[in-house]
Amino acid sequence: MNMRQLKDKYQRFKQWQRSPSTFHITSSEEHVCQCCGHRFVGNYCPCCSQKVDQGKINWRSVHQGVMDIWGLGTRSLIYSVWQLLVRPGYMIDEYINGKRQVSFPPVKMLFILAVIYSFIFYWVIPGLFHINLDLTEVSGGVSLGGYNEWVNAHYSWTLLCMSALAIFPTWIMFRYSPRNTRHTLPQGFFIQVFFAVIQVTLSIFLIFIGMYSMILESAISTFVVMIYYVVVYWQLFGYSLWGTLWRQAVVGSFVSLLGGAIVYLSFPVDFSELLPGGPTISPEFAKQLRYGAALLYVLIASLILGVGYLVNQMATRNTRQEMKLNAAKQSPAEKE
Repeated sequence: MNMRQLKDKYQRFKQWQRSPSTFHITSSEEHVCQCCGHRFVGNYCPCCSQKVDQGKINWRSVHQGVMDIWGLGTRSLIYSVWQLLVRPGYMIDEYINGKRQVSFPPVKMLFILAVIYSFIFYWVIPGLFHINLDLTEVSGGVSLGGYNEWVNAHYSWTLLCMSALAIFPTWIMFRYSPRNTRHTLPQGFFIQVFFAVIQVTLSIFLIFIGMYSMILESAISTFVVMIYYVVVYWQLFGYSLWGTLWRQAVVGSFVSLLGGAIVYLSFPVDFSELLPGGPTISPEFAKQLRYGAALLYVLIASLILGVGYLVNQMATRNTRQEMKLNAAKQSPAEKE
């Protein structure tokens, strides 16, 4: 295969990423919906969404019902995860802009995958391989007051809460992007849910590496997640690679610092383990250290986001001016 053929294959793949499916109206006759009695033309009833050729119960109906329990029926869980892995930003773009019937419900998808991860972590690996994964290895042996254990026991909630911290800074830094300009905070919620799904999916794929080294598993997982972090925002918002990277650096720094502050406030970190052989730290002083560190993290996070906001305002000056001109040219009917 020469370079030209390879380039052609890549261009076809890029085209598929942007538009993987085309839907056609296969029926032009008028139908009467068997569910609500509405007359319509097309494949689905516009009132109740029932399919036009929904007939009597048969073995295909039984198969579909069983598959729906596990998310393998219409809007398959596996298909949605696969789409997220090969075209993440474009799929999220379609979902937040109204193309929802082709995707498994994202919040439900997150919780199902988190249950699968917890099952493998706590039952499959210990039961089949007789290995209990050591979570303190990742934190360098420092006690985080049960933080690691809590995360794995409530994995989906942890990812959802941490991802929620990125909703506001993402809205601030990417609201004037070439694509999905002025995306809303509710749209931002689903953007972060989808990204959390990507994270837990990668964790499932890489969890068996943790049987040999949790540090290695954590390093590989972090590296792959960062790559997806760039790809998702690059495809979703349409900035150049550099424009995506520096805005992501602001969002990521804000989330990391604010998340660290929440951890310090929620879990009693044992600072004495950071100073082996040093003076003993009293519980009261350790509490003051935690609160002080949390306050410092919040202040630094606010400063980073504030500077990022000002720089982004300058970088998007032309875009904002064009948006104002286009808004002024719109007729009252168009504005409504």
